[in-house]
Amino acid sequence: MDKHALAILNAAESWNWPAPSCMEPLRNHRKACEFKTVCRKLLSCSITESHKLGGSLLERFWDEVERCHPQFAENVHDLKHTEYSSPDESEQILFDSVEAATVDFAPVFELAADLFTHIGLAFMISEDRHVWRFLSPPPTSGTVPDTLKPHGSRSQDALKLLAMKRDGTSCPLTEVPFFAFAGADPALTHMIPSSVRFKANTLKFIALLGGKVARDHVLEFSSKIQNVFNMETSAAASHRLSKWGIEACQSTLGVRNGMVQYYFRTFSFDLEHRIGSALLRDGDEISFGEGPEASQLHYGPHPMLCNLRLAVGRALYTSGAAEFIHQLMEDADDTNCPHNTLKDEDFDVLNAKLLISGRAQIV
Repeated sequence: MDKHALAILNAAESWNWPAPSCMEPLRNHRKACEFKTVCRKLLSCSITESHKLGGSLLERFWDEVERCHPQFAENVHDLKHTEYSSPDESEQILFDSVEAATVDFAPVFELAADLFTHIGLAFMISEDRHVWRFLSPPPTSGTVPDTLKPHGSRSQDALKLLAMKRDGTSCPLTEVPFFAFAGADPALTHMIPSSVRFKANTLKFIALLGGKVARDHVLEFSSKIQNVFNMETSAAASHRLSKWGIEACQSTLGVRNGMVQYYFRTFSFDLEHRIGSALLRDGDEISFGEGPEASQLHYGPHPMLCNLRLAVGRALYTSGAAEFIHQLMEDADDTNCPHNTLKDEDFDVLNAKLLISGRAQIV
């Protein structure tokens, strides 16, 4: 069914996607058109990644398709019992006895836009950017303890120290020593943004992408050593921008049998990628667990969190969503937009110029 879904989404380029209301404040027709294209591609890429992880996004997609027209429930049932042959046949089966002009595609559009909002923005807009601080409401007393805040200084310093005890005092990717003469400053990097555990809608989409176990692991480990690692400061930005990821696999070889091995994965067609001061190739092994307390600290980041971030990053990159969001963040950095333009606290990851809270009005 994933091939049928991808074929339908490929055909969706010709559908009458409504202009996203969230782009109205930009007065930029080109950006609005890009947004629609990015959302469609992000949904398609995310279905592919979710299928690999064992998630249920594919089933959710078909549920939304069935809501678009009364006849679609029967036609989707026929698709589920038809072996994939070609994109044209998939589209023909879906639209059998259906006049395209009578179809309301809003449920599919909503799913795609929600994915952009609750996964794309939540994973890419980090709390240490000044646009985040600008948009975040002032802290109130008696809410979240400092040690549990997503980027509270005490918890972050403690995690950075633990990561060094686990992985050593060199960058696991580039092997450049931290703090030494001509060395690098360590940047604490979260595999899954720690703020995600406070975002109910993002957690729902994580469950769709990777299953409920993945969501539960995010809740359990997002503020713990299993979710972090240190690397060169200059390399952290490219990870945040979803240009590469880390794959975790169980080894079946020799003395490493049963142990987790980590591999660098680039998302670009060029198999080489510059990370900080080093040039890495797709498939290069990453040396976590080189520190004196590696055995007590699980040897490296949690495999499920690595592979979840890998899937999200690859979907964001290949769909063009990562570049689109990055450009919007850069635009927002140059904008003095009033705080009161935000309407929904659930969208607290949004930057001022995007005004994505208006996306909820898409019909």
